[in-house]
Amino acid sequence: MKAGCFDELAAAYGVSPVSRNSHLFLSDEPVDGFPGRSFVVERVTTMNKGELRKALVGIEKANIATRNFPLTVAELRKRLKIKDGGDVYIFATTTAEGEHLLLISRKYR
Repeated sequence: MKAGCFDELAAAYGVSPVSRNSHLFLSDEPVDGFPGRSFVVERVTTMNKGELRKALVGIEKANIATRNFPLTVAELRKRLKIKDGGDVYIFATTTAEGEHLLLISRKYR
């Protein structure tokens, strides 16, 4: 992340950034050789209470990371009432349009 070559990374691997400052990239297919961790996004939700409730059904534990998001991990964990750990990963970010999203995912195997 310190090198800051995100545009070059996106072009070289054919991935799309969620937003300019999120440092999260999306692709329709797995990308061989990508220099980072890969996840399968299972659900995407906004911070709307009703939508959150549906998206988080059955999730009691998750690993949470924030990228370009107004809440800290601790604040988000408290708001979502989710314990740390497990095999679910929640990435909280802000899109280029300013929408706050949660990407609920699992590691790609």
